[in-house]
Amino acid sequence: MPISHSPRVSGRTGRTSRTGPAPEPTPPRPGFHEPREPRLAARVTATRTGVVWSGLWAVAVIFIVFMVFVVSNTGDVRVSFAGMSGVLPLAVVLMAAMAAGTAVALILGTARLTQLRPLTRKRLR
Repeated sequence: MPISHSPRVSGRTGRTSRTGPAPEPTPPRPGFHEPREPRLAARVTATRTGVVWSGLWAVAVIFIVFMVFVVSNTGDVRVSFAGMSGVLPLAVVLMAAMAAGTAVALILGTARLTQLRPLTRKRLR
């Protein structure tokens, strides 16, 4: 029964016979290396999320220095917001604004990390 296809042997096609010995595999050329799948860790050096996270830590340190500045400014300030008004120390107003900004940044960062986690797991499979 004749062979209707040519099997691949070491990257080359060739006919094999039933009675003869199998052909010797050809050695790879000098300097030739099989391509390997690159590791994920080797490809990803920095992500946007990582850069933002580092930046958020830098901002937190700046806010601590800012709080020291605020504590030294304890003068009264008249505040009006959403139909409410009152007199508060300047330090309290500035720290409340800082806390609100930090909370918004942390909530958005957590949402983004939660969004990226399934994508990363899917890519690693």
